[in-house]
Amino acid sequence: MNKHANFTVKELNSLPLPNQGDRDTYHDTNVAGLTLRVTAKGIKSFVIRKRVNGKSVMVTLGRYPAMNLTQARIAARESLNTFSSGVNPNNKKIEQRVKGITLQETIAHYIASRQRALKPKTIKDYQILFNSYLSEWANKELVSITRSMVVKKHTTIGNKSIYRANATMRLLRALFNFAMIEYEDADDNPIIIHNPVQKIKRNWFKESVRTNIIEPNDLKDWFSAVMTLPDDKVNVNHKHTSETVRDYLILQLFTGLRPSEGLNLKWSDIDFKNGLLHVEDTKNGEDHTLPLTEYISNLLSTRRDASLGDYVFTGYNPQKALVRPNRQVKKVINDSGVQFILHDLRRTFATYADSLEIQHNTIKRLMNHKSNDVTSTHYIHQSIETLRKPMVKITNYILEQVK
Repeated sequence: MNKHANFTVKELNSLPLPNQGDRDTYHDTNVAGLTLRVTAKGIKSFVIRKRVNGKSVMVTLGRYPAMNLTQARIAARESLNTFSSGVNPNNKKIEQRVKGITLQETIAHYIASRQRALKPKTIKDYQILFNSYLSEWANKELVSITRSMVVKKHTTIGNKSIYRANATMRLLRALFNFAMIEYEDADDNPIIIHNPVQKIKRNWFKESVRTNIIEPNDLKDWFSAVMTLPDDKVNVNHKHTSETVRDYLILQLFTGLRPSEGLNLKWSDIDFKNGLLHVEDTKNGEDHTLPLTEYISNLLSTRRDASLGDYVFTGYNPQKALVRPNRQVKKVINDSGVQFILHDLRRTFATYADSLEIQHNTIKRLMNHKSNDVTSTHYIHQSIETLRKPMVKITNYILEQVK
């Protein structure tokens, strides 16, 4: 049913409902083009219709009574004026909505669109960077973030850590590149035209390649500091945090695993019967298996006897993996006088292996490094057992240094 009337609040409140499946339409005689549509469920919506390029275009203004009559008439006049200027109000709405996209919404869209391609650790790293360094921009509209803001942010973070500063910029650059492709106005034009991070790339901090290892003559002091880490807080499974960190650091040194691989190690990854350690979902995408030496097997067996969770190294919650033990690492540094970061333990393992004249192809296999050598990749297949003697050799060397 179509009806023309001078809308009043009383009339709008008393409109009859149409039959099930029908919809009644009422036209306001006060503002030409303003229409109220009523459904059988009692939903009343203010709309306007206008022909544009020979096509009927409808713009929904809002629902009554959330939008009152006065507001509806004002909105109708504004939309009709927009039509008169040659702009489709629907397109304008889309553009305003897209231009209002915030940095928080962008990273959420970015991660969601790449959920299958990104590893859980990568997503976690992105979230840590965002929460640590970009959280104050979370509700900022993407279009409001300028080059000067980015430069200042980069410098501020760089005063604490040049590596974190550059990593944050890489994330921010990726978000803007994503937005330049993903967010368009109604005419398919990009809302973000320039990436403010790209313009400052030449001014990023120069990151020196880390070469630090624990020198053999420092190893005894380092090992002693690790073994005497003080008990501070007690885990709910009655294992002291210091013991967990101690065992974790020792495992890293004696196996050369990447820090995250050791932290996320589960008991299901340990094959005590065959003396093997398995790592899945590695950095290079290839599963990694190492033979366990007697020393590490004994360490893990002792932990297994007292474990209540799935992870080899747990935090205060026995069902969750240990997080990076930064505080305990600082304690070891202070007590031993040996500077190191977690990744240095992996580098130390590889350096010791090289000093023992273990073949480079074997070291690559122990480190789970991809080889660019076609011959070694396709024709030389080292069994896990061929790695056992080199592992024992490295273990014995380390134990000799810490006597």
